[in-house]
Amino acid sequence: MSWTIKHCLRLSPLILPYLVLFCGGVFLTVCQSFGILTPLPHEGGALDAYAKLLADPAFFASFFFSLGVAAVSALLAVITGTILAYRVWQLPRQLATASLVYKIPLILPHISVAFVILIFWSPSGIVASVAHWLGVIQTLHDFPNLLYSGWGIGMILAYTLKGTPFSMLLVMALLFRFDVRQIQTATMLGASGLRIFFTIVLPRLAPALHTGFIILFLYSFGAFDIPYVLSESRPGMLSIHVYNLYFKHDLARRPEAMAILVIMFCFAVLFIIAYSKIVNRLESGVRKL
Repeated sequence: MSWTIKHCLRLSPLILPYLVLFCGGVFLTVCQSFGILTPLPHEGGALDAYAKLLADPAFFASFFFSLGVAAVSALLAVITGTILAYRVWQLPRQLATASLVYKIPLILPHISVAFVILIFWSPSGIVASVAHWLGVIQTLHDFPNLLYSGWGIGMILAYTLKGTPFSMLLVMALLFRFDVRQIQTATMLGASGLRIFFTIVLPRLAPALHTGFIILFLYSFGAFDIPYVLSESRPGMLSIHVYNLYFKHDLARRPEAMAILVIMFCFAVLFIIAYSKIVNRLESGVRKL
């Protein structure tokens, strides 16, 4: 017992902020979703907020819209990052050093990436201006409204731009430990480049790909910064829906905002568990074959 207490005291500088900030915030969120510790006295049952959400079509529209944007952007970032990382890994050492420019989006805040997409792809942006200068479009109004078309294209572009270098970092960490002799042997035996990539390289990269997809997917699903700039109003991302309920409605609707946060948190936990189990079963099935 004394050994446990001693180590807990040593870890207290790390444990206390976690308990106060994260666990305390989760506890308060859950309580307010049930109408407890709310700014105004809650009139009604403990599950009223959840019942209202489940009966609200706008909530499900925002949920599935957020799900689609997160899934597509995370998938594109992982695929693009994997291909680019593999190509960079194959470059000569001199060129590989220069290719470190891909890390630039990593140091940019997400809000900055959102404005980069806005500057390039808005109807008055750089791409539209170049198209008008080349005579492809007659006026800037002829440029398609990609960013606010109702499909979340602007957010997908922003999350893909931000997530691709992150995926590259994860993949590169495994590629630098990869035994090149396996590729050389496969090449000598007549294997094509695509077959080498899909049968030898890609299976070794699977842990990084799964980790990157989970992180990027869950961040895109619940983030607020990029949707605040690029999200459509209807359907909007869940984070914008929470923001509107929390700041732009009566305090009596505070439990609904907190209930959405609880649902998002539970979904994230269940997603990680389900995704991990599916991947483990698939990998075990491949090993048996």
